[in-house]
Amino acid sequence: MNHTRRNLIGISFHQAAPTAVRQLTTTDKHCHFIGRARQGEPFYIPVENISCPLARFHLGIGKPDLKSLAETLVGWTDAVDQDTGLKFLKSAYRVNKPYKYISYFGYPKKGLKPNVMIRICNPEETQQIVQRYSSLTGERVDSPISGIGAACGECTAYVLMTGLPTVSVGCSGSRPGINLRDDELLVAAPVGSTMSQLLIG
Repeated sequence: MNHTRRNLIGISFHQAAPTAVRQLTTTDKHCHFIGRARQGEPFYIPVENISCPLARFHLGIGKPDLKSLAETLVGWTDAVDQDTGLKFLKSAYRVNKPYKYISYFGYPKKGLKPNVMIRICNPEETQQIVQRYSSLTGERVDSPISGIGAACGECTAYVLMTGLPTVSVGCSGSRPGINLRDDELLVAAPVGSTMSQLLIG
């Protein structure tokens, strides 16, 4: 395994198993898989290997029990009560496109085209990227920041479902899962967009 820390991660969604990378049999959180890819390990997983219930919800895996998931948010201290948890979930982005496999890799990776690109940046780099994006497009980066479900909801589901870029501060799962330093943020974009070109640099 190449243990060089990568700051640009590609995520692809597939109906058939990709051939460019090996299958990983581990069950883990979406953000932890991103963290493994950041360490230089390209791979794919069946969607069933996503263990986090909030990531499964955001990524459209299975049929969610919203009341149970809201109670999970309460247990994680991400909601003060079930009603607040339900309110959060009902406003969240959820992937509604069927797929069977997800691949994670440091970008670029021969044979794989990402659907979503995530760049790990310090605040100054983030500001420069966002400013350049606005100067090129005349648009703002509207980010659904909550500090909850950052990698799965904000940086993956939101980007896939809206086709828009986002900035995320991470969350209590994704910050350690991706091994983010205190001075690192996430910027995500759909492939082929103006923002994705800026993320490539």
